[in-house]
Amino acid sequence: MTADIDGTDDGDAFAVTWQAYVHSRFPDGPLGQLADYLANSARRPGTVTVDLDPPTVHRLLLAVELRPAGLRQLLDRLAHAGMLTQVQAHNGEHFGVHTLRMPPHLMTSNRATDPGA
Repeated sequence: MTADIDGTDDGDAFAVTWQAYVHSRFPDGPLGQLADYLANSARRPGTVTVDLDPPTVHRLLLAVELRPAGLRQLLDRLAHAGMLTQVQAHNGEHFGVHTLRMPPHLMTSNRATDPGA
C-alpha cells in the first residue's frame, strides 16, 4: 500500500492493513481499540475517510472508554506517527475529517540502499 492512498484504491483492504499496522506499532494500550473503531465503525465504507462528527465521536468515546481530551491525544499520536491526516479542521464537538495513512518508511542510513557504504 502506498503512503498517499486517496480513496481511489480499495479503501476497505487498506483499512484492514492500516489497522494491523497500528496494532503492530502500538501493541498495548488504547490506540489499538481506537484503530479498530476508526477502521471498522467510523470509516466511510470503501474509503479511507473518517468523519468524526458528534454522533460518531459519542459512540467512539463510549466504545473505547475515553474522554474527549484522551481522544484528541490519541488522534494526535496517530497523526504524529504519520498514520492519520486531518483533511478538515475540527469545530467544537466535531473532531474533523481524517484519512487513514501509512507512514513512509524512514531510512536512518544509506547502508540499506548503498552497497558501497
